[in-house]
Amino acid sequence: MIEKWGNYLKHTGPAWVISAVACGPATLASVSVAGAKYGYQMLWVVILSAVFGATAQYLAAKIGLLEGRGIIATTEDRLGKVWAWILTVDALLATWLAAIVLMSALSGVTSLITGVNTPYWGILYGILIGGFLIWKGYRGFETLCKLLMAFVVACFFIMLFMADISFTGMAKGLFPNIPGGMTSALMMAAIMGGAVHITIIGMHTYNTNAKGWKRQDLELARFDTVLSMGFVFGFYSVIIFLVAASVLHPNNIEVEKATDAALALNPLLGESAMKIFLVGLWGAALSTISPTFMAGAYFLSDKMGWALNVKDRRFAAVILFGCVISMIGPFIKGSFFLLLPLMLALGLTGTPLIIGIIFYLLNKPEIAKEDKNSVVLNVLGVITFLITSFLAMRFVLAKLGV
Repeated sequence: MIEKWGNYLKHTGPAWVISAVACGPATLASVSVAGAKYGYQMLWVVILSAVFGATAQYLAAKIGLLEGRGIIATTEDRLGKVWAWILTVDALLATWLAAIVLMSALSGVTSLITGVNTPYWGILYGILIGGFLIWKGYRGFETLCKLLMAFVVACFFIMLFMADISFTGMAKGLFPNIPGGMTSALMMAAIMGGAVHITIIGMHTYNTNAKGWKRQDLELARFDTVLSMGFVFGFYSVIIFLVAASVLHPNNIEVEKATDAALALNPLLGESAMKIFLVGLWGAALSTISPTFMAGAYFLSDKMGWALNVKDRRFAAVILFGCVISMIGPFIKGSFFLLLPLMLALGLTGTPLIIGIIFYLLNKPEIAKEDKNSVVLNVLGVITFLITSFLAMRFVLAKLGV
């Protein structure tokens, strides 16, 4: 058994790409803001986001492996062109919105680090990232960015042992409760949207195919997904949330900008906390925005029947188009740190569609065949769909003032 899991570890991959995107600045912002404002009350949402994230990503991996293609082409073949176009538009809107807000974050953090406060950082980054993606020069730099973010997460982890954590508060936070108000609806939708988002769910169907996995690799895909999204992403979200809830909330520090969130590391890092936090946030934003551009190109190219790689000029053109759209981000007024949770909440509103489509297809005998969903997976899938739909609808209704 140990040898089997060891062999699985050597061959994991696609879900780690998705986990790396999920462990980005938007999730960091969402759990920090929620912990600082509500204390431990939303701990149950943070934990469920990891459970539902792993469930949604495994369902995505499964449809990718069983069909041997991405979700857009699968939807068009199985459900027709109308549903394929609806899903494509839904996915593109959520993905390009994410790119706009991530570019705003990247530009904003760069301004804070350098002291040069200008929205034109977004134009420079758009040109550089687009060029790197097309000419395949980004992977090494992306690894560096991930290491920077990993260092910040390690600092939060150490802070857990220095913070005055209320275990009674944690225990209470494990039981579902829903604070009233628009901010509560936004933060709960944002936390869930960090793990259960149409962009990463759709992208995962393409990642598994790019890895070359087939139907016989379903167990490997499950191991890959549970380990990366269930445990690693869950660990990332929970520790940052707990530090914010135990350090910022008792001191009545509400997180409205990135520099507020950095205060959570002050007891550990002192005067260096701000710089280290911002550099890690910069790395997270830079490495997360790259797969976002790729996801947009996957969705549109798959719908149009183009090749799904940068060798096809049309695929490359969609990447560049996403880069150009993202340049709008830094010119949007307001705190980029608060725009990040809003982006996730808005993305969650478009997510039930793709979950519903994937879940429906996986329960069709002609697709699943002998690999039909287990009762447990079906139950988890239904609960994931219902809870994400509820949180998305609650956010929309609160936004409309209902």
